[in-house]
Amino acid sequence: MQSPATDARSAIKPAHKSISTYYEARKQYAALNVTHETGVRTAFIRLLEDTAKPHEWVVITEQSLRANDGHTIRPDATLLKNALPRGYYEAKDSGDDLEAEIRRKIGKGYPLNNTIFEDSQTAVLYQSGKRINQFTLTDAAQLARLLNDFYGYTEPIIANYDAALDKFREDVPRLAGGLKNIISESHKTNARFIAAFAAFHELCKTALNPNISMAAVEDMLVQHLLTERLFRKIFENPDFTRRNVIAAEVEKVIDALTSASFSRDAYLRSLDSYYTAIEDGARGLDFSQKQNVLNTVYERFFQGYNRDVADTHGIVYTPQPIVDFMCASVVEVLQTEFGKSLGDPDVVILDPATGTGNFIVNLLRRVPRRDLPAVYRERLFANEIMLLPYYIAALNIEHTYNDLTGGYEAFEGLCFVDTLDLAEGKQMKMDFMTEKNTERVERQKKAPMMVIIGNPPYNVGQQNENDNNKNRTYDEIDRQIRTTYAKDSRSTLKTKLYDPYVRFFRWATSRLQDRDGIVCLVTNNSFVDQNAFDGVRKHFYKAFTRIYHLDLHGNVRQNPKLSGTTHNVFGIQVGVGITIAIKRSTHPDHQLRYFRVPEDWRKDEKLNWIDKAQTVSKVEWKHITPDNFDTWRIPENADTFSQYLPIATKEMKSAKASNIEAIFKTYSLGVSTNRDDTVYDFDKDLLYKRVQQFSDDYNSEVDRFTRAGRPTDVDSFVRYTNIKWSYMLKGKLKHGHDAIPDKSKIRSALYRPFTKLFLYIDDVLVDAPALQPKFFPNVATQQENRLIVLSDIGYRAKTFSTLISNHIPDLHFCATTDGHQCFPYYVYDEDGSNRRENIT
Repeated sequence: MQSPATDARSAIKPAHKSISTYYEARKQYAALNVTHETGVRTAFIRLLEDTAKPHEWVVITEQSLRANDGHTIRPDATLLKNALPRGYYEAKDSGDDLEAEIRRKIGKGYPLNNTIFEDSQTAVLYQSGKRINQFTLTDAAQLARLLNDFYGYTEPIIANYDAALDKFREDVPRLAGGLKNIISESHKTNARFIAAFAAFHELCKTALNPNISMAAVEDMLVQHLLTERLFRKIFENPDFTRRNVIAAEVEKVIDALTSASFSRDAYLRSLDSYYTAIEDGARGLDFSQKQNVLNTVYERFFQGYNRDVADTHGIVYTPQPIVDFMCASVVEVLQTEFGKSLGDPDVVILDPATGTGNFIVNLLRRVPRRDLPAVYRERLFANEIMLLPYYIAALNIEHTYNDLTGGYEAFEGLCFVDTLDLAEGKQMKMDFMTEKNTERVERQKKAPMMVIIGNPPYNVGQQNENDNNKNRTYDEIDRQIRTTYAKDSRSTLKTKLYDPYVRFFRWATSRLQDRDGIVCLVTNNSFVDQNAFDGVRKHFYKAFTRIYHLDLHGNVRQNPKLSGTTHNVFGIQVGVGITIAIKRSTHPDHQLRYFRVPEDWRKDEKLNWIDKAQTVSKVEWKHITPDNFDTWRIPENADTFSQYLPIATKEMKSAKASNIEAIFKTYSLGVSTNRDDTVYDFDKDLLYKRVQQFSDDYNSEVDRFTRAGRPTDVDSFVRYTNIKWSYMLKGKLKHGHDAIPDKSKIRSALYRPFTKLFLYIDDVLVDAPALQPKFFPNVATQQENRLIVLSDIGYRAKTFSTLISNHIPDLHFCATTDGHQCFPYYVYDEDGSNRRENIT
């Protein structure tokens, strides 16, 4: 079957750069008398890596495969797309008898689906089990033809699999919408379902989130219905829904739903062709390959099903080279720093956000075989808060243990729970979904953790409160952040300190308690160099005696020339890094080591580099000593810069230290409205009419809220149709603050450089007026006062910006994602009186 990717427009030509590079490499090897297989094959694998990219094939060297008779084989390279093998490559020495070697490999069960055998002179291509052609590798035209034939072939079963994945993603919204309609109607008419759903909802509140909505629980039912068959079929585990403690609870609710509402099998019949094609594609694969297939299906499912869920929980799965590097590094550090192995009785391990269980699976394969049962039963733990990855993690981990030991045993260390909830202490409810799950959680809470490893969520939170898709708060973890990271930060804006990944760093540090141990996480790494995280760096350096940070870059917001899709290892917009933090009481000092990959490297270059580095000891680390400002990446001329007079300081602004020298006494951010389309306009009259309408709508909600008895769940109570809500506006609603339109509150504002608009500045409609009412309390003060607007210290763009103005500036007047600080000549009381000079 010829794929569309290999038509005349994309065919590889004999003069292709990658072919020229291949021949140049062969010349270099010949000059060095390198003729053995492992040396010569390097040039061909590089050729495959370069030419596979346009086809979205990924080259994996020496991946283990299971032959038909059960033994393990390792082709020199396996090429994958959408998690399925698309081709194989096997090299032989130039002195070998290629035909004899091919027969020997076939006898061992090497795949012949789409396979190249070569000895640097001749290549033989097999497809669908048949010998297709032979090529002379010294002839560029024949080499190009070999590559085109290789990439141009797709097995029919794989073609069906690809089409099924795409169609599955397209049809999921329609099928999910239909199920949601059935569930909605059942809430009114199906008494058995109403009771079962209510009970399950209460379980979810205690196990996952006290504020979890009915809609979120309904989503769980829909996800289970649409994907449960794939778990059973792909992993050949027909008892999954009976064995898994959470799946069994979900099935109770679905049994009640289907008892009177609809036929489960009949409704899902339209998905039979997709299910069958995906299951056929996975048939015959070994378990690790099936695991990759299910991860891919899961990602495609959420691309079609619910992007909000994917965004809130950061559904981006960790590339295997990163998992390998982190797990191998933990094993190495345990040995070199503590003289321990994964099998030692006091090495207790937790993956706090396990996703589909890849880290635990990897570690299981590294545990000494004699210690494996004890580690599996007593010293290995994992948590997951989302239903589908929790299912997949259970299947992956339990199957891996079965594969290693020859016997099935449920993984009692896996908990369906929000890890950050476990820090809430006495305030936390003690019932976690089911009695069995609660037992697991309680056992984990008592375990003395030594290793914490994984990939926690990276999401910052919803951009729009009307999405009602926010990350929840955690009283205890947030208190710890306030009293450590935030307290010791010099930054003005500290909201980023409550990003999920920062919460996990804070939680992990506390979870070790006073014990020695290791925290190994791959995360958003803005904490390394952004000013807002100076307090994080200070406390992190204090808490751990050895810190290694591998900076994988990929911050598209800092460098727009990069692409998240091609340059970021997770395909996201923020930079990514691997942190290995070691706490050892016998270390005499604290050390920080840092390595940053080249900024322009693409995703595959980074992953290949990590794959070759293997462990933390193979990286050429740069030793760093943080400066007095807790800076890790210290810029050039920092010593000279520190001698300059500061433009302003937080200490002088707060009057805590009047003797500190600075140019300005006080300063402020620009206005942050959170509803620009309501409070800004070029036309003053239109602006006021819109303000009046907004005030009417908002005041109606205040009245309705009061009459309803001031319910605690404001997010679910408010109506999102006419009002753009924000966290601050919901707070004003809670306190019963009315909006009172007043024309005198309309002022001139600098919305963007050289773009002047009218602004309605009011404590209710504007989320954060900052100190602007003291800088420009009335129209008259705009005639005499001036302020300098500068890029904030957290500004992520590479270019510095500054402007002087006699208008109220918007927070984002030069960049939609970053703030600016304003330094006025005068300050006033809010009625315009008592003018004071702000220059010290």
